[in-house]
Amino acid sequence: MSRDLLSDVLTLVRLTGALIFQFDVKGPWGVAGEPLLEKFAPLLPPGTSNVIAFHVVLEGECWIRHAARDWFAVHAGQVAVISHGGRHELGDQPGRPSLPFEAMLGGRPLLAARHLQFDTGPGGTSKVLCGFLGCDRRAFEPLCGSLPPVFQVDLGERMQTLVPYAVANALDDSPGAEGLRGRLAELLFLGALRIYLRELPANASGWLAGVRDPVIGRAMQAMHAEPQRHWTLDELAAAAASSRSAVAARFSEVLDESPMRYLTRLRMAVAARLLTDSHKSLAAIAEEVGYESPAAFQRAFKREFAMPPAAWRRNATETSPRTEPQAGPVG
Repeated sequence: MSRDLLSDVLTLVRLTGALIFQFDVKGPWGVAGEPLLEKFAPLLPPGTSNVIAFHVVLEGECWIRHAARDWFAVHAGQVAVISHGGRHELGDQPGRPSLPFEAMLGGRPLLAARHLQFDTGPGGTSKVLCGFLGCDRRAFEPLCGSLPPVFQVDLGERMQTLVPYAVANALDDSPGAEGLRGRLAELLFLGALRIYLRELPANASGWLAGVRDPVIGRAMQAMHAEPQRHWTLDELAAAAASSRSAVAARFSEVLDESPMRYLTRLRMAVAARLLTDSHKSLAAIAEEVGYESPAAFQRAFKREFAMPPAAWRRNATETSPRTEPQAGPVG
């Protein structure tokens, strides 16, 4: 049975849903904001280093602009994902002057947003489901680095069945609703990501392209199944049903690194998760990810993350202060 590499890696980066809310506006409109990490800190675990935003258009259309991409239209049934955060603008047409989102909140806490409704005058109506989630992109940069700053996909029939459920629960404040909204944010993003993966062009590069590549994908499957194993290039070639030269060439072409460099990064990602989620000793973690010497493991970890394992564990397990939510910019 093949291993689900995407789910494996999303576990490593600690994908965590934060918030979804519905935004309805009739008439001309423009809004600008930035999904800043500190605004969502009360809903995210320690160690979160990136906020992902997405906007599902429910009715009408929405134009979006980001530093990485000029104005583009998102129609009903489509979602735009802002993979690495950053300021972006939304409006009913390109070039529409935009107000800061916090001004539109009118002093209401951002994290209490459920269903925001505005009437700015004559014109059409746009309805957008906005979602935000966090991840620790440091824990597996190959995945996060393979995502463009902005991407857009059609949700399709299967995902469209989830959207009404997400909309209904965006308005719910009964017990358990906050956790459910977080899971729905994760599901909507994961659905968009899977569609993006399926639609990658044949000549794409990066980690997601590697998952889909028949040679690299099989070699990655083997490494993810046994990251502690002392893999050789011959063994990986056998697992990939290919030659040594083909495996090495495909890794270089698609992932821009050697198979052994990929294995090291994978081991360090697994170690980072164990440091965060377990009380295992450094020696036990070193052995679990294939290092006979704790000292060698600590040197490798520090090269990868620019901090020793003990510092990573300390940073990851410090309790995040749960302050009262404050209104803040978002887009």
